[in-house]
Amino acid sequence: MTHWRPTAAAVVFSASLVLSVVSVCHAEDALAPDFTLSNLAGEEVTLSELLEEGPVIVEFWATWCKPCIKGFPDIQKIFDSYRDCGLQVLAVSIDGPRSTARVASVIKSKGNTFEVLLDPAQKVAKKLHVTSIPRTVLVDTDGRIVHTVTGYRPTNHKKLAAAVEALFPEGCGRGASDEEAAVE
Repeated sequence: MTHWRPTAAAVVFSASLVLSVVSVCHAEDALAPDFTLSNLAGEEVTLSELLEEGPVIVEFWATWCKPCIKGFPDIQKIFDSYRDCGLQVLAVSIDGPRSTARVASVIKSKGNTFEVLLDPAQKVAKKLHVTSIPRTVLVDTDGRIVHTVTGYRPTNHKKLAAAVEALFPEGCGRGASDEEAAVE
């Protein structure tokens, strides 16, 4: 008679659970859920409307997240390189009501010029399965998630720059070698 060891069953269950979570969190090629959030001026911004103009980087962050803020210069450089080609960046703050007032001053102090949206109840973050920040999601004009990354590392932004470049025709924005130098 064969007996299952509880540890073997637990290992198999744990592995399947981890794989299912990873597939949900990194659902590249899945359609991004459409959303509407308010920007710092109180105006509503809708993802699907922006996608009519070009791809969109959705960057989830918070004022208390040092790695998020450390990555902003790299995101700004990518935005500066491709904004004339139609790229949009939505920096979605998940700050709660107590710290939302600090969002504008943090963005201004870093010299960022991309759109900042507020998601204090984290409804959009939950739709996109954000479990930690910074979380970057690149959405192409068809609404497909084509690149995701969690955390901050300069190599992450190099990969993001390459993914953005792949969405544009040659000659639009900077070349990959210029972008890599700018992100370093």
